[in-house]
Amino acid sequence: MAEEAVATVASDESRELSTKPVHGLFVKYSLITLIGMAAQAVMVILEGVIIGNGLGSFGLAVVGIIMPLELLNLALGGALGMGVATVAGNRLGAGDAAGARKAFSQGFWLSAYLIVAVSVLIFAFAPQIALVLGATPDLADGVVEFIRIFMCFYPFCILGQMMGSVLRVDEKPGLATAAQFGSAVLAVVWLYCSVFLANLGIAGAAVYYGTSIGLWFVVIFYFVFSKNTKFKIRFSDMKLDGALCREILVIGLPTFLMQAASLVYTTVINNYLGALGGDLEISAFAILNGYLVYILNMMWLCSTYGVQPLASVNYGARRADRLKTLIRVAVADTAVAIAAISALFIVFAAPICTVFCGDEPDLVALASENALPLCLLACLGATSNVMSAYFQTVDKVVLATVLGMSRYLIFTVPCIMIMSSFMGVTGVWWAQPVADALCFAFTLVFVARELRRLNALKTTDAPHGAADEEGAVA
Repeated sequence: MAEEAVATVASDESRELSTKPVHGLFVKYSLITLIGMAAQAVMVILEGVIIGNGLGSFGLAVVGIIMPLELLNLALGGALGMGVATVAGNRLGAGDAAGARKAFSQGFWLSAYLIVAVSVLIFAFAPQIALVLGATPDLADGVVEFIRIFMCFYPFCILGQMMGSVLRVDEKPGLATAAQFGSAVLAVVWLYCSVFLANLGIAGAAVYYGTSIGLWFVVIFYFVFSKNTKFKIRFSDMKLDGALCREILVIGLPTFLMQAASLVYTTVINNYLGALGGDLEISAFAILNGYLVYILNMMWLCSTYGVQPLASVNYGARRADRLKTLIRVAVADTAVAIAAISALFIVFAAPICTVFCGDEPDLVALASENALPLCLLACLGATSNVMSAYFQTVDKVVLATVLGMSRYLIFTVPCIMIMSSFMGVTGVWWAQPVADALCFAFTLVFVARELRRLNALKTTDAPHGAADEEGAVA
């Protein structure tokens, strides 16, 4: 037993998440994720070019209408990934390898049961859901067809995201990135062939949406066959442990509500744009939200993938010093990176939108004009998303939930309602920068409070050499 304990301690001390400098680890995990996300971003850009030129404004409008279901996909995958990875990571950081394995396996089966049920319900009620999402009579049939095909891939999409999050806690971020890169390449090839060669239309685009993330599911073979991981899926865990599942769901709830807030926001803005503008306004928003804003969201999502494994393991190890450093670098690095990309989008809005819109000059003009309000202060609004991820991993679920919903649900939706009442459709577009500024100020209050709390804590003794390394970063 003594030898086993020594081996466990040695193994824990060799894990980089609890020993190496925080800033370097945050950059490493975020950038490795960004490589995979960059492949996804290129895929999204090519998607816009293919759909815009192959299916025209009709295809762009359909994609814009179903975007809330893509956000629901990300909400469920992100929430379950955050919940399972955090619970497993906390146990791993505390030295409970068996508990970490059980948390992952139970989380896998919990996710599978939930997602199959959700997929069946959405498939069955697709016509009603299409109307709620804002589909006009001209778009309704295409939207219903898209929804039903997409639902066939939903379970694979969400389980793939969940397992990708656990790979980062298992210190295998490169494997998650490889799955993202490979799926992006295969999905874009499919989209091009289905639209331009096979003339499958909306059906081809729907299969593309399903495979672009659904192929991440291939990482299940690592967890089933690899001998180099503590995380294994066991059939004995198909009978769920109620307490453990509740812990996973509670921790994942803020991520779900954050993405669900985006879903509500997208539904609200589509309805307001349709009522105050028309199908052209919906198509313009589909371009900006589905491609430019999507890329900006990928950037803060990469940051959360850097925050989550570091925060969960060091919270389990009670390393307050490393958590303070993590907050500072995550907020600052994310804001600077998003500001730089936003500036490029604003300056080059017209040529970028031309790529997506093909030969529709009115759509190009409308989309490029409104890139400014949507991108202007995105770097500030994203702070709430990063801090929500942090607070989830340190067991402050209520605060994480509030921050996760704050940007779109608490600030942007009310701003749309208020500003559109006296500015019309212009107020719908310009509600976003106002909301981002308010959200940033709101988030900073909680950042300051958390740093003061961590300053008051006594850090648990670190493994030999870790404190010296961290001092250079802090």
